[in-house]
Amino acid sequence: MLHSILRKILLTIPLLLLVSVMMFTMINLLPGNAAMVILGDAGGSVEQLEQLEEKLGLDQPLHVQYLSWLKRFVSGDMGTSYLTNQPVLKRIQERLPVTLELILLSTLLAVLIGIPAGILCAVRRNQPIDYLISTLSMIGVAIPQFWLGILFILLFSVTLGWIPASGFEKFSVDAARNLQAMLMPSVVLALSLSAPIARQTRSAMLDTLNQDYIMTARAKGQRDLNIFLVHALRNALVPVITAITSQINSMIGGVFVIETLFLLPGMGKSMVDAIFQQDYPIVMGIAMVVVSCIVLINLITDVIYIFIDPRISLSKR
Repeated sequence: MLHSILRKILLTIPLLLLVSVMMFTMINLLPGNAAMVILGDAGGSVEQLEQLEEKLGLDQPLHVQYLSWLKRFVSGDMGTSYLTNQPVLKRIQERLPVTLELILLSTLLAVLIGIPAGILCAVRRNQPIDYLISTLSMIGVAIPQFWLGILFILLFSVTLGWIPASGFEKFSVDAARNLQAMLMPSVVLALSLSAPIARQTRSAMLDTLNQDYIMTARAKGQRDLNIFLVHALRNALVPVITAITSQINSMIGGVFVIETLFLLPGMGKSMVDAIFQQDYPIVMGIAMVVVSCIVLINLITDVIYIFIDPRISLSKR
């Protein structure tokens, strides 16, 4: 198992290099540059623009800029913001906890909603509760996250006035206000995430409940609860975990939109602001952290597979 994990880690190196090349190229293909943004309000002359581009290294060929960035990145230096002169690493350290808290809360709520709902649908197959949850799941998959977030703001903040639409505070400073600010964005992401989890859990449970060993357990007189939780659910977890991992990876893109919508000071809002300001070091630093997190999530998922079903590691060997 250790050899397999090490091999997967080594395979991530060319993947990260490829992503960095693609991101760096696409960012630099955008019209304009950071020097134009910095001098935009002041209306600098052409000479000032050229001097600033030379100072920032924007006058060099693209491959030279990339190799210079890569050399600094490997040494632990993600660069400095063009506009604020703040180190990118410091910006990420400030914003990453907010994004991680939002992802963890959303995933926890989605699992607590999706898996029990899927199990209930499988146990009550073709009954009214199954049709109701399946219909709600399809609606949850179809509704865009940003539109659902706007509906939540209009209903709970504007109309009812129960929850403020913004006003984030760190958990260490004010836990109650932090959870209040995280409630709506977490629920919005969790509802979108729980819908496909419920559908996948239902499908996996139905496949498992039709297996011969489930029929044998029933013939031995085991209780239905024991059959569902001990025998069926454990064997149905592998495709469910795959669905959860896939949804978390896709949810990271939704986090950027939700953070911007609810004015959360996370990495998503910071990256959106940096894109509009053409602050390339910030964009590249956050992009590489996001890709690294996705790779880490997939690696952790592979390890969980092995613990749930040891046959997976044996089959790979």
